Amino acid sequence: MHARLRSLEQLMPFATAGELLAKKSRPLIAISSGATVLGALQVMQREDVGFLPVVDDGKLAGVLSERDVARGGMLEQRVFVRDIMTTRVYAVAPETKVSDCAALMHRERIRHLPVMAAERVAGVLSVRDLTGSLIERHERPLRRLHDERATLLFPYPSSY
Repeated sequence: MHARLRSLEQLMPFATAGELLAKKSRPLIAISSGATVLGALQVMQREDVGFLPVVDDGKLAGVLSERDVARGGMLEQRVFVRDIMTTRVYAVAPETKVSDCAALMHRERIRHLPVMAAERVAGVLSVRDLTGSLIERHERPLRRLHDERATLLFPYPSSY
């Protein structure tokens, strides 16, 4: 006997953080806490990113965003990443659902979310990654509803 589907999540499960990372084509770009702020900015510019995980001895020590650089590095003229990086980091496991990632990012007012496999940074998800995934998930059913509505309003092909 088949179990009855009781929710949209059962019918169309959300992707996981790990599945989104698997779709990304670029490798993880990270920096050490001993790097200079100028060096970090050069990496951000070269790689066209606005966020870097700070990894020391293979472990996540913090994160560095353009905002950290603007506020801490430029305004206060600090020299090293360790002096301005954010150390209170929110991260998720690869099996975390996109909906849970989005809720965490909204609640904590963050735009980037490291994905941790054990103690290793597997990658980083951005608000843009999550938004794209949510749009993709909802686009097909919305298109189908639109088509069904058109069929109900204009049931005879000759009326098109």
